[in-house]
Amino acid sequence: NAVAGNIGQTVRFGADLASGDGLAGVQQLMSAMTAGQVGILLVHEANPVYALPASMKFVDAMKKVPLKVSTATYLDETAAQCDLLLPNLHSLERWDDTNPRAGVFGLMQPVMEPVFPVRHTGDVLLDAARKLGGAYGKFSAPNYETHLRTAWNARTGSDAEWRAALARGGVYTAAPEAPALTPSGAAINAAAPTFDGDGDFVFLAYPHSFLHDGRGANRPWLLENPDPVTKSTWSPWIELSAATARRLDIRRGEVVRIISPHGEISGPAFPYAGLHDGVIAAPLGWGHTEYGQFAKSRGFNPLDLVGAPAAGSTFLPYASTRVRLEKTLSYQEVATTEGTPRQLGRGIAEAIPLVYAKKGMTVREALHAEGHEEHEVNTELETKAILGWRERQVEGRKLGNYAEVHPSWGMTIDLSRCTGCSACVTACYAENNIPTVGEDQVLKGREMSWMRIERYWEGGEGEEPLEARFVPMLCQQCENAPCEPVCPVFAAYHTVDGLNGQVYNRCVGTRYCANNCPYKVRYFNWYKYNEMAWPEPLQLQLNPDVVVRARGVMEKCTFCIQRIRGAQNDARLEDRPIRDGEFTTACAQACPSDAIVFGNSRDPNSRVAALRADPRGYRVLEEINTRPAITYLAKVLHPVEG
Repeated sequence: NAVAGNIGQTVRFGADLASGDGLAGVQQLMSAMTAGQVGILLVHEANPVYALPASMKFVDAMKKVPLKVSTATYLDETAAQCDLLLPNLHSLERWDDTNPRAGVFGLMQPVMEPVFPVRHTGDVLLDAARKLGGAYGKFSAPNYETHLRTAWNARTGSDAEWRAALARGGVYTAAPEAPALTPSGAAINAAAPTFDGDGDFVFLAYPHSFLHDGRGANRPWLLENPDPVTKSTWSPWIELSAATARRLDIRRGEVVRIISPHGEISGPAFPYAGLHDGVIAAPLGWGHTEYGQFAKSRGFNPLDLVGAPAAGSTFLPYASTRVRLEKTLSYQEVATTEGTPRQLGRGIAEAIPLVYAKKGMTVREALHAEGHEEHEVNTELETKAILGWRERQVEGRKLGNYAEVHPSWGMTIDLSRCTGCSACVTACYAENNIPTVGEDQVLKGREMSWMRIERYWEGGEGEEPLEARFVPMLCQQCENAPCEPVCPVFAAYHTVDGLNGQVYNRCVGTRYCANNCPYKVRYFNWYKYNEMAWPEPLQLQLNPDVVVRARGVMEKCTFCIQRIRGAQNDARLEDRPIRDGEFTTACAQACPSDAIVFGNSRDPNSRVAALRADPRGYRVLEEINTRPAITYLAKVLHPVEG
């Protein structure tokens, strides 16, 4: 970034908080525990027994402490080693504040009553301070809410400012500008790395996309959400380069054993053309020995291969170990949602070079400019027949309420903004009461997610660079929907505002609609997933505005119809039209890069109408005349200069 001149432009420093002692502080704590200098160990919102390599022997140091206390809300590995468990309230149940970066001081307030009879850790510490007295007598607040409010009044200056900060969710100021790095690349030096062990490969342990360092491994939503690159769910994998896999004759799913001087792990192989030939990688987050039924005994912990860091180190050596690879001659079927990994010329994940995008070319014009021949899909007579058929369809819809002027709900998805993070997928689960089905059902192809992130490979052959393209795929709300005419009970029908409706009470589960859907975005309830996914008290998380479906019905994306109807009711009560942007779908709301935009495409002033007119816009499989309501904006390719 310094060499490219990005410092101060797209990369700025100063928002990060001053770092603490980091790993060095943990090492000092371990030395004190081993020496018997720690009488009481209080572990709060941390799981060092799991998050540190086993070679550091943190458990052995803990055993030297007479009293170990954990405030974990779940029985994790560290809590299992403690003598006293004082679970904290969940973040949705308690008062608290946070300082994630410089200039941001967030306030948290309870949004629900506690589910279990536990106490706020702050209240426990205040009680202990009153019992101890002396220097701790200054902590005299009757409860943590009062303590927090007093502290914030000292910061904001008045109780009125406290209430204003509470309404805003905190206090936000601009991050200070820190001195930039030197803009000259001449001052950047790098020493040759040193590695532990003498294997043929360098091992890399990296944070999982959703589980991070393992803190999300007990959440079924995250476990069932496919990894954006491998498309694997419910279990980890071991990555090696495609060239290495060919050389060693290793196929996907073949179980391999990775051995380092400190331990070994075994897991299914995932050949990946984007990895260096001398590297083997595995995601963190798996291999828990505790942490609940969903996390326990699932996969392996890559940190078992990592050695203890040197004294005074500031971080764990995630890429400092050489390992050996052995074939086990066994196979593990991985629960994956991956379909065909290549587009096969179907134009699903389109892209356009930057030079043509600047000229305002369409995808088709850019392909012509690059010399690609256009394949004839429909003959001239077929095209005329399609247009004539559409005119008859439009005329046939001018009956009853369909003849009136209604909104036409549409969506645009900018593939240049989409990173495949899958926040939209999890938001859809939460908003629409979609159950998780478990690893066994995913293996049978029975996942229930109404929205998925498709990943297609481009290139990767020979010297050609590998590129991954992500496409959020959901019900396209087709104007000429193939699902509707095949439903024998009229459960699938077209609403007056342009949606493919689905009446669950009518559905008898023939699955004809799923067979006729070219986008494969309709899902069938094979079992009582609603009873399996939300045992007591998890039913409290369900959205009361959305019906919970039983088995035997087809499900699909509804464009968050409950939000649409709620906004329409509010506008009707206020005697006004719906304002553009006053509501949106759950997936669009959760998208961190604003790739998804939803609105009324009949409103010429709406944002979605403007984006639909973008030259980059296209519709997936538009040659089959389904006329989807979702417009994708082709990804813009930045050429790499040699």
